[in-house]
Amino acid sequence: MLTTMRRIGNSRGVLIPAAFLASCQIEDQVDMQLQDGQIVIKPVRRQLREGWFADAGDAPPAALAQEQAEAHDWMALPSSDDGEWAW
Repeated sequence: MLTTMRRIGNSRGVLIPAAFLASCQIEDQVDMQLQDGQIVIKPVRRQLREGWFADAGDAPPAALAQEQAEAHDWMALPSSDDGEWAW
């Protein structure tokens, strides 16, 4: 397929047809490399939920203590509701 380069600021760009993108499963990010004088564009495949818990261990001690205190308070509540409700 023959196409033309388009000026984008100081760079140049090429429009990639939607059929090509779908066939290669390219979505938002690509890995672009220069290999032997050729530009190679590959899709970036991210793992589902990648990085969701990356900062979970970085919680400040005060926040962790607060969370544990709240959990303790919930556990102290009665487990059954047999009494009459007052409105």
